[in-house]
This record gives sequence, structure tokens and C-alpha cells, in this order.
Amino acid sequence: MLFSYMGSPLKPTRRSNMRHPLQQTFLALTCAMLLLMQTAQAGESKPSHGAQGGHHASQSKHKGHHFAPHWAETLSDAQKADVDRLHLELERKLVVLKALEALKEKELNALTASDDAKQKAIYAKIDELMEVKRDIMRQRHDHIVEMRELLTPEQRVSYDMGVLGRSGVK
Repeated sequence: MLFSYMGSPLKPTRRSNMRHPLQQTFLALTCAMLLLMQTAQAGESKPSHGAQGGHHASQSKHKGHHFAPHWAETLSDAQKADVDRLHLELERKLVVLKALEALKEKELNALTASDDAKQKAIYAKIDELMEVKRDIMRQRHDHIVEMRELLTPEQRVSYDMGVLGRSGVK
């Protein structure tokens, strides 16, 4: 039972849906502050895709060396156009390959979970899946080589640090 502020503060009332105006204001402000804090935190955790190359200004993309500027910051306009073209070409190829990879994985899972699972069919599907994964890796590493060809020797230093710092090409 709620207590009324409309008379005696300790006297219970049956009007449970009625609230004091200050109480309503406080509740609204609290909800608004929580929503703003949640929105601000969500914005900080998402990487940006701006000029920082997916990193915030406080983060360093080139850990381990701080002497030369990041390769993307030093690109000429012609290099930027070539890099964009290469990224678009890679993405067009990878979209198809990733969809095929997902399909092969689902087919493999269906074969494995079937009542009459045949080892030979499962192994054949694994081979098909690995062939697609191999094609994806080849496309990505070909892209790295093509990117390096566009860069100057100074830009390659920073680019190579990024490549060598990854556990695998994503």
C-alpha cells in the first residue's frame, strides 16, 4: 500500500496510481539520466569508421612504434582512390565466399546431426568447406600484397607493422 503525501504523510491511501508531482519529476529525471548514460557508454564502446581507421583518438593503431605516422594518414589522393578500389574489389569477392562458407558449414552441421550420418559424406563436406576457407585466405593475402604495392617504402613500414601484429588476416 502506498502512503499519501496529500494529507498526513503516514496515512495509507487506496489511490495507489496517484503520485506526488515531485515524485513524478524525480522519476522522469532519473530515467532520462540513465538513458543518457547508457547511450553515452554504448557510443564509446563502438569503434568509429572515420579518419582514425576504426580507432578512437585515444587509441593507437600502431602499437610498438610511434615514430612514423600511420600509413593511412599519409596517403595521397590517388593512393586513397586506389585503396578504396582494392577494398571494394575484395569486399565483393568476400561477400560471395563468406555466404558460401556459411552454407557449407550449415550443410556440414546438417549431415553431422542426421540420423544416418555417413563419415564419408561428412569428410567430403569438410573438404568443400576447407576449400572455401582456403579461397578466402588467398583473397585476403593477395589483397595485402596488392596494398603493399600501392604504398611507398615509408608507408609500408607502418602497414607491415599492422599486418605482423595481427594473429591472422581478418
